[in-house]
Amino acid sequence: MFTDEQKLEWFDKAVRFQVQGLIFITMRSRKGGVGSWVIEDIGTKKLLNSNLEWEDDIPNPEKDKAFLIRTRYDFETAAMMYEQYKMFA
Repeated sequence: MFTDEQKLEWFDKAVRFQVQGLIFITMRSRKGGVGSWVIEDIGTKKLLNSNLEWEDDIPNPEKDKAFLIRTRYDFETAAMMYEQYKMFA
């Protein structure tokens, strides 16, 4: 049996959370111990941007700073963005 502390260690290592159907909050990178998260629909290969619109996930060489700003969040912001999206969807 895991202790609560051991469970927290496992949850800290999680990189993907299913929020609905094929929609996930997924960590795309971790720098300095801070994760960069996206809200992705793995069925359509689209990301939810900061305007609450789905846009195509593009290959890494084509991702510019504006794309990253629109589609990357800290985990708490990603979770709040998804909740906000659900209210208007």
